[in-house]
Amino acid sequence: MFNTDKKVIALVFTAILAALVVVLQLVGGIPVGPFSITLTLFPIVVGAVVLGPVPGLALGVIFGIIVSILSLTGKDPGGFMVFQANPVLGWVMCVLKGALAGLMPALACKLFTRFKKHSLSITYTITGVFIFGAAFAVSKQLRGVNVWLQLLIMVLAALAAGGLLFGMSKLLTNENAAYYNAAVLAPIFNTGTFVVLMLLWFKDVLSAWSGGSNILLYSLTGLVGINFLIEFFVVIILTPALVAIAKFAQKRLKA
Repeated sequence: MFNTDKKVIALVFTAILAALVVVLQLVGGIPVGPFSITLTLFPIVVGAVVLGPVPGLALGVIFGIIVSILSLTGKDPGGFMVFQANPVLGWVMCVLKGALAGLMPALACKLFTRFKKHSLSITYTITGVFIFGAAFAVSKQLRGVNVWLQLLIMVLAALAAGGLLFGMSKLLTNENAAYYNAAVLAPIFNTGTFVVLMLLWFKDVLSAWSGGSNILLYSLTGLVGINFLIEFFVVIILTPALVAIAKFAQKRLKA
């Protein structure tokens, strides 16, 4: 009876998160050019770190299916172009990137929770790589801009990066860092899988999006630079809420 009660609670919690995934994706993300930046990753990450790999995977697959439907019906203009080029590979890409965005945080959370003493150092490493990548993307977008404006933007970016690292050093404990690292993997695998498969399967679509410029450079500075930048900061902002929800839910499931 005890185990049955916990399973029912977990199932209900998964169903609520699945409904939230559907609603958030149907409402829409932040439109940027021919694609949109999703805010749906948060409930997926919550399900992954609280309930484990199977619910995380299921939530990610649901996310991928909804993205596919919106793309197929033209609600997502960029996705519609992808499905026009090859609907089968379009489905595979959407479902796969969603599945990995749900599965990998769950696996990572188990790993980082087990090796808590390394979580903070890994956190700073991930953040440093992100800052370097974001700076690269910004520098490529500033070509032709007044040199003083470029300098000002880079100084502001450096201050923001320093502030971010300082804030993380004060706010994150080893346990919280484990959740943070797991959450960061959601946008990494969501955007990363998307970019890799677009380069492998949909170069013509990428060329159309980039206006004929170098598609690899566009992928790094456009798709990754914009998508990942926003999704990464959303993860940072929502990590305290993720920690609170995870601890509360885990207590209920263990009670």
